[in-house]
Amino acid sequence: MSGKGVRKNYSKQKGYTLLEYCAGAALLLSIVWAGMNALGGSLDNYLRRVGTWLDNATFEASPE
Repeated sequence: MSGKGVRKNYSKQKGYTLLEYCAGAALLLSIVWAGMNALGGSLDNYLRRVGTWLDNATFEASPE
């Protein structure tokens, strides 16, 4: 079995194409969008609590 045919076919595929990157980005964004919609209000409340906690932590840590 000759390795020349395998090397020849392999050299044609060097990386991802723009179409493959766009398809991956679209898939990732759709998963994120679906997750954000599923969590809805609970995610909003959680992020608000984190923001409040950070505000309080930075206010307490700031020098007078």
